[in-house]
Amino acid sequence: MPVPDIAVDYELLNEVAKKAGSLKTQVSDARTKAPDLADHDIGSPTARIALRGYYLRWGSAFKRSEEKLEKLQELYEGVAKRWANWDFRLAADANKQAAAIAADHWAGQKAIYDNWQQLVREGKVDPNDSDAPKDPGERPSTWTSTDGAGNSTTTTYTYGPDGKPQSITTTVTTASGLTSTETTTYRPDGSYTSHSTDVHGNVTESNGTTTTTQNGPNAKTTVNEFSSTTTGKDDSKTTTAGTTTSVYNPLTGERNSKTTYTTTGPDEDGKVRTVTGTIEATVDGQGRETTTTVEVKADGSGTKTVETPDGRKEKWVSDDASGDTGWRLAP
Repeated sequence: MPVPDIAVDYELLNEVAKKAGSLKTQVSDARTKAPDLADHDIGSPTARIALRGYYLRWGSAFKRSEEKLEKLQELYEGVAKRWANWDFRLAADANKQAAAIAADHWAGQKAIYDNWQQLVREGKVDPNDSDAPKDPGERPSTWTSTDGAGNSTTTTYTYGPDGKPQSITTTVTTASGLTSTETTTYRPDGSYTSHSTDVHGNVTESNGTTTTTQNGPNAKTTVNEFSSTTTGKDDSKTTTAGTTTSVYNPLTGERNSKTTYTTTGPDEDGKVRTVTGTIEATVDGQGRETTTTVEVKADGSGTKTVETPDGRKEKWVSDDASGDTGWRLAP
C-alpha cells in the first residue's frame, strides 16, 4: 500500500506560534496593567466601583486565556521546529555535499590547468592550442541554495596555507527566523572539532580524526572516527561515538559511505537509553543522495528510515531490527 505524501508548512506553524505569543502578551497587558481608577475622573464612586468590579471579574478569565495561548504557542512552535529540524538537516547535508563536490572539482581542474602550464613552460605543448584547459579562476569559498521563498542554506569554506579546507560553516535560515548552524574546524594532523546549534537550541560539541587514502586514480577512501556530546536546553546530555567510512570517485562525483555509531541519552519520555545504528548513504554524480538509517534498541527492536533525493521519507519498524528481519511500515 503506497504511503501518502505529507506536506507540513512549518513556516506557517512558526508564524502561528509567534502570533499566539503576541496575543498572550496583549492579554497579559490587559490583565496586569489595569488603570488605577483613583487617578481618573470617571464620575461617581459608584461608577468607579463598577469598573473595578469589571477588572476583578475578568482578571481570572484573562489569566486562563494566557495559559491556553502559551500552550498553543508551545504546541505550534514545537511541531514547527521538529519538522524544520529534519528538513534543515537534509538541506545542510545536501548543501555541504554540493560544496564538497564543487571544491573537489575545482581542485581537479586547477591541477590539470597547472600541469598544462608547466608543459607550456617546458615547451612541450602549444600555448595557443584551442583544446588547452581553461583557468578555473579563484578557489570557491561560498555556496548558497535558496527555495525562492526566502529560505536559504549557505556553506562557507576557509582554506589553510596548504590549500586544504581549514573550516566549514553551514547555516540554514528561514523567512520566519528559524535557524541552525554548524562550524567544523580542521587541524593539519587530520583531527577536527565541530560546534553546532540546531533549531531547538540544542548545542553539540564534536571531535574526531579523519584519515584519507588514495586507492588508484578513481577512488579516495576517508575514515572518520568521531564522538560528540549534545546538551539540550534542559541541560540533558546525549553522547554519540562512531566511525564513518566513505569512498569517493573524483571523476564522477559519486560517493558511498557507511556510518556505525552508538548513542546514549534520554528519549522523548526522558528515560536514558542506548541505541546502536548504521547509516548507509549513496550520492550520485549530480549530488542526489539516498540514505538508509537503521537504529536498534537494547531489546533488539528498532527503526529503519529511508530518505530519497526527491525528499520522500519512509519509516519502518521491526521487533527484530538487530536481525534485519520483520520490517513493516510504521503506523
